[in-house]
Amino acid sequence: MVPSSRAAARAERRARARSATRTAVLAVALPSVAALGVFAAAVASAHPPPHRPPSAAPLPGGPDRQAAARPELPDRADRTSRQPADLTAEPAARRTGEEEQAAASARRFSLPVARPGLSAVFGEPGAHWSARHTGIDFPVSSGTPVLAVTDGAVGTQWHPAYGRLATVTAPDGTRTLYGHLRAYRILRGPVRAGEVIGWSGSTGNSTGPHLHFEVRPDGETPVDPVPWLLERGLDPR
Repeated sequence: MVPSSRAAARAERRARARSATRTAVLAVALPSVAALGVFAAAVASAHPPPHRPPSAAPLPGGPDRQAAARPELPDRADRTSRQPADLTAEPAARRTGEEEQAAASARRFSLPVARPGLSAVFGEPGAHWSARHTGIDFPVSSGTPVLAVTDGAVGTQWHPAYGRLATVTAPDGTRTLYGHLRAYRILRGPVRAGEVIGWSGSTGNSTGPHLHFEVRPDGETPVDPVPWLLERGLDPR
């Protein structure tokens, strides 16, 4: 064979080899592409794309009807949903404060003896007084504890008519008098309402054991102790 024939034979063999290679590659690649297409279709059917609603068509009836059909704005809904204020809270709190104040006021005062009941009242005439009775009398037995009616300062003295007399001067100047005492517990000094200052007796111008009690708001002029005590939540009757 001549050289040109051999070259031509070699070229033909190389062409056949390349053709066989392309056929093999296509035989492998085409099924793979088909498989990928099937997989993509399965994924698309399992996860469909989100639904996009069509653009809203204008409502019939013009702008006024469209505005009426819109939902309320959030800020307007909040304003209309607020509950009215509780109008009973403040009066209830005020009543509670007044009750506490009344209770505190009552704690600042005390009856002069533990057992109420009167044997003589204010302004009563009688042979035992130079004019009229200037206080009230509690018919208690001798030795009954006598209590300070107010906070204040205690003073004591002997008086021909009152016998052993104790006085308590309150911070506002009111003086309370306790007459005919058998003995003193406090001669002088500070005292709290309800504290024992002495014991009842029958000293001075007295016909028997009792406590004579007076109230003098200005420190000098006696007034009826009954309404004065009642105003402070205490009933001596």
